[in-house]
Amino acid sequence: LKRTNTYTTVSVGTAAMEDYRRMDGATMDPFPLVKEKVQTAVRQLEADMTTWREQLKRTNTYTTVSVGTAAMEDYRRMDGATMDPFPLVKEKVQTAVRQLEADMTTWREQLKRTNTYTNQGFQRVNRSVRSQLKKLNSHIKALSTTITAVESQRSRFPNIDDAELDNRKDFVAQTRAVVDGYHKLITDPATKAKKAEDKRKVEDMRSTDVQESDFHTLGNDRFETQQQEQEDFETKQDEVLDDMTTVLGRLGVAAEAIDMELAEHKELIQELDTEVATAQSRMGVAMKKLQKLLGTSSNSKICCLFMMFLMVLILLAIAVFG
Repeated sequence: LKRTNTYTTVSVGTAAMEDYRRMDGATMDPFPLVKEKVQTAVRQLEADMTTWREQLKRTNTYTTVSVGTAAMEDYRRMDGATMDPFPLVKEKVQTAVRQLEADMTTWREQLKRTNTYTNQGFQRVNRSVRSQLKKLNSHIKALSTTITAVESQRSRFPNIDDAELDNRKDFVAQTRAVVDGYHKLITDPATKAKKAEDKRKVEDMRSTDVQESDFHTLGNDRFETQQQEQEDFETKQDEVLDDMTTVLGRLGVAAEAIDMELAEHKELIQELDTEVATAQSRMGVAMKKLQKLLGTSSNSKICCLFMMFLMVLILLAIAVFG
């Protein structure tokens, strides 16, 4: 109820008996699959029985509650009291690790022996393993919090000596190493390659127009829906990429136009600079000649001024009487 989809999950008994009823009309042998499920169930039972024995011996069976409710509440209250929730949570974490190890055994077997793209059993255990890893990481973080709280307030926990504190740190480190190892395994490139290869095989079979019954033997109940969702997702991605390409193309055209305009302005500015430089050069020559002319003698200066005054008068006369 907690870990599965209650609408789609069926029991081993229901699925297995259905396989047995179909066995007379097909060559499929359901025994290996049911055997694998039974082995997983036995490992789960052994893990639960270990927890049951420990709690029967060490706890009050009338009042004991799960780690999700009590232990996490203890973490939140730890700063305000001398209560130490580490032992209870450690026990729960050990049980969770045993469960994870059992599920990872099933995960490895199905990864190796089944088509991961169509096998619902693998998909369920894969989701379960990921969920367990997430919860264990949360518990490890909480355990680290208790260790930090004890280290910062040693006087409030006199029953926890340095040796016990070191043991707790070692437990957290070892558990984190186990969790990290399993996380690396499920995210390993080889695992991803196997999943991609399984998907490719199914798509190749689909392209050869095999009969619908062949797909059912691969457990491809939801293949069409998943494939359609994937195609819709890829179509939306293509549309978004097309829109981005169009916008980027427009920006590129605008950038080219701006660049051309800047180039034209640059040429005009360069021409203006050339003309200004030429005018300055000519003006410099004229000024030098004028200075040379005016600087010869005082008589020359007077003559020049008289000639200029005379030319002005002539121009005025022409303008008035002409």
